[in-house]
Amino acid sequence: MPRKPATDSAKAEPPTRALAWWRVLGIVAASASVAACAVLVMAHLRHVSVPGCGAGSGCAAAAGGRLGSIPLVGWPTSIVGAAYFAGVLAGWLSGARVSRALLWAARLGAVAAVFFAGGMAGGGWFCTYCVIAHAGAVLGWVAAERSAHAGVAEKSWQPMGLAGAWVVVLGVLVAVSGGREKAAATKAEESLARSTETMVRRPGEAEPAARMGFEGRYRRGPAAAAARVVIFTDYQCPDCKEIERQLEGLLREGLPIAASVKMFPLNSECNPHAPAMHANACWAARAAEAAGIVGGAEAFWRMHAWLFARGGAFTDAELDAGLAAMGFPRETFLRVMTGAEVNVRIGTDVAEGMRLGIAQTPMIFINGVELKGWNAPNALDRAVRAVLAASPAAATSVADAPPDGATRFLADWRESPVRSIPEAELAHTVGPADAPIRVVIFGDYQEPTTAEADGLTRLYTTGERANIRYSFVPFPVDQSCNPFTQVTAFPMACRAALAAEAAGVLDGPEGFWRMHGWLMANREGLTDEAMLRAAGSLGFDPAAFAEAMQQPFLQDVILANARLGNRMGLRSIPMVFVNGKQVARWKWENENVLGRVFLEAAEHAGHGH
Repeated sequence: MPRKPATDSAKAEPPTRALAWWRVLGIVAASASVAACAVLVMAHLRHVSVPGCGAGSGCAAAAGGRLGSIPLVGWPTSIVGAAYFAGVLAGWLSGARVSRALLWAARLGAVAAVFFAGGMAGGGWFCTYCVIAHAGAVLGWVAAERSAHAGVAEKSWQPMGLAGAWVVVLGVLVAVSGGREKAAATKAEESLARSTETMVRRPGEAEPAARMGFEGRYRRGPAAAAARVVIFTDYQCPDCKEIERQLEGLLREGLPIAASVKMFPLNSECNPHAPAMHANACWAARAAEAAGIVGGAEAFWRMHAWLFARGGAFTDAELDAGLAAMGFPRETFLRVMTGAEVNVRIGTDVAEGMRLGIAQTPMIFINGVELKGWNAPNALDRAVRAVLAASPAAATSVADAPPDGATRFLADWRESPVRSIPEAELAHTVGPADAPIRVVIFGDYQEPTTAEADGLTRLYTTGERANIRYSFVPFPVDQSCNPFTQVTAFPMACRAALAAEAAGVLDGPEGFWRMHGWLMANREGLTDEAMLRAAGSLGFDPAAFAEAMQQPFLQDVILANARLGNRMGLRSIPMVFVNGKQVARWKWENENVLGRVFLEAAEHAGHGH
């Protein structure tokens, strides 16, 4: 048999090598996308602290926006994406040539990537992990198309590998996410039941003429009503829009309800207490207030509905068109909207929200009682109907007097679930072993409120009135030693934690607490030289102290503490637990509410609670 020319063999070789390289690109692209989606899934499940995925970030915007979940089923897009890319990766790994199933899966992924990237660009936010996933989808499509030029595998294990991995990964992730969502839903239902019961059982109050009514500037419904609803809102808040939908439904039924709103835009431009989460929230609030000033209550509610219908976002041209459609004089409206009075009104509402201890929007009150668990399905609708079914007498807003923030924070602690914190993992503890109050604080030596919480707590660990056993867990907000923090807020945080641990190595618990106290009192201007001088004044040999700080095992101790904080769900510092219940917030105006918490905890312990 004649031999084929060498040139034919040479021509046959490059396509084979090219096919292999395109397959490698497909595997790499799918792997990168799987990794990016996995990070987003973990951020969704809150199992890890992900850099760039905190409040106000592109990740948060992606998860909380319209593209953050799949319509109808409600699954988070990150979970579906992780399953999809896992299936594509399995497809690439299960065959040398591209099957039609893998080719069409890659095409579908590229189309979806372009769609989601367009949504990201249109929303004005940027999510690094989303971009990596989208880029991987596009590169995977290119690799699949180029591989298909060398021929499509008609018989291949790829379809089974792709579908199998997709189903398994999706099933696992949805099950895990479903468990988390079920726990959150249960918590919301419990909170809703407690607050509704309080509303129903709340005794009627006299209406002292000297007391101001608790309601917004513009009311819908009668002045005296059986159910009086007040909502602190933000026009760009999706949850606020859902609550508005429920409220509108109740009002349309003609039920005996009085409803009003107060402004709490989540934008630091007009609200110094809020993060810059919603770019147009302040302008939306100004538009609503301007409408009220120009046209009164009816005009306010017209603008209110227009703003919610648009998610609080509008361009100059869209606002002009809206003003014309609603009959507002453009020049007058814009002059009022950019004037001082609207900001004064917004500021008044913001200040009241802070006095009442607002943590997020919406914050809802019915007859002066806060509606907790508002994120349960149709919570507002159910709570209002329960109140009306109890047949309370109609009253005006003067009958409603919500408690201040300090009282709210104490109630939040009282209602928190008891969480177990393993004693074996709490290395630094002081105070009587039989103390009725058990306090655990996760904090950073350079963070001011950590020092305040720590100082008050340590007052009750010694002396005749000692009734607290206190454990401090260092959680440096410094990425150089703590992989569970999203930022480096305090560049000396890791060194300070090392100093405290080194003191403990040299002189046990007493040494740790001596250095601990010094660090809390000298957090500003902290340097290695200052800590070394302090070590000498605190009774440590400076050379031995410096050597102790260099011991590698102390890095492991700090990492273990940070891991414990992450496992406990730490999102901000200090994180404080009193008798196993988290004190989510304890600073109200100029008061440290921890004192009230300690007092009630002691009383409950004394009564065997």
